[in-house]
Amino acid sequence: MSLKRLLMLSIFVFALSLSIGIVAGQDDEGLPGFDSWEDVLAAAEGTTVNWFMWGGSDTINTNVDTDIGERVLELYGVTLNRVPLVDTADAVNQVLDESAAGVDEGTIDLIWINGENFQTLKTADLLYGPWAESIPNAEFVNWDDPALAFDFGFAVDGYESPWGHAQFVMEYNTALVGDEPPTTFEDLQTWIHDNPGLFTYPAIPDFTGSVFVRHVFYWVAGGPDPFLGEFDQDVFDEFAPLVWEYLNDIEPDLWRSGETYPDATVMDNMIANQEVAYNMGYGPAGAALNIVEGIYPDTIRTFVFDTGTISNNNFVTIPFNAPNPAGAMVIANYMLSEEFQGAMLDPDRWGWLSPIDPTVYSQDFQDMVNGFELHPATLPPDVLASNALPEPGSDWVTAMEQGWIENVLEN
Repeated sequence: MSLKRLLMLSIFVFALSLSIGIVAGQDDEGLPGFDSWEDVLAAAEGTTVNWFMWGGSDTINTNVDTDIGERVLELYGVTLNRVPLVDTADAVNQVLDESAAGVDEGTIDLIWINGENFQTLKTADLLYGPWAESIPNAEFVNWDDPALAFDFGFAVDGYESPWGHAQFVMEYNTALVGDEPPTTFEDLQTWIHDNPGLFTYPAIPDFTGSVFVRHVFYWVAGGPDPFLGEFDQDVFDEFAPLVWEYLNDIEPDLWRSGETYPDATVMDNMIANQEVAYNMGYGPAGAALNIVEGIYPDTIRTFVFDTGTISNNNFVTIPFNAPNPAGAMVIANYMLSEEFQGAMLDPDRWGWLSPIDPTVYSQDFQDMVNGFELHPATLPPDVLASNALPEPGSDWVTAMEQGWIENVLEN
């Protein structure tokens, strides 16, 4: 067994076992424009699907091309054309523009999406569907799980399909931080002031920078509860000044004195080169993968804050004017298959979390998942599961992001 296979997938088993429940079956009436799944497959064969997705990770891009693109071509005769985005909002704006211009057949078939971007399109009635609960492999999805039935607090209602799961972790270099990282925001604040230039976070609208700011909101509010319901301006105004005070206080001692914030895509190199002592992201196994691939030194480890860290699911959705909804549904269905979920959980390939409880798949699949061991840079499953926090509602995220720009970046 290679060193890479020392990454533990039982982390995912424990966390995902919390999602056991009743699953939805196929309902052909939920496939708009098609009488059956066989009709969908027939319409998709020989076509191309334009999948607009965040393109900031070369590893993810390669994995999508090989573990999804090559397989759907072999199995279904569907060609996957991956269209990289800097920001998912670019695809959302394109759909909005096409709608405003009366374009009945657009250029986007599938979007990797969640949160406020999904809410924008669904609220505007610009999505194809509902379809997600009616594709065959939807039977593996526990639609009774609130984390799958709602996306940042917004009802999915069959308009998007899950394919991956994530939880935020902090990465740190023990050579610079030591073996005991600051796991509270008070201690982190002290550490930043005592070690100027060695901490930073990405600038919003980057989603990694955005989730870091959301954690500060949770901390000042004593937890996520105030931000899980409908947006309340009075509640936001109660906590936001404390967030801006904290972030503005640490800014002068950030990397480059806080005069600029790096892109999330370059922070891997920054922590690897000891330009900073910390990194952050939604991939609990990401640090271990980077160590195994030689990107990180083996002194990198991960932690979660004492107040917990946010977890969420990755979804795909189909615009209202997608030229090839059949092909898009075929790809979404494949991504819920045992074959792909196994590839995604495999630390030699993706090293991701899964939104699917592994016990709904075959015993061989479960044995494979249970056969991996923990890498020192990957947190134990009980630590992740016991510290998982829900995402706030998407309207809260919008207010938090705009507030950060106005009160921190432009302050």
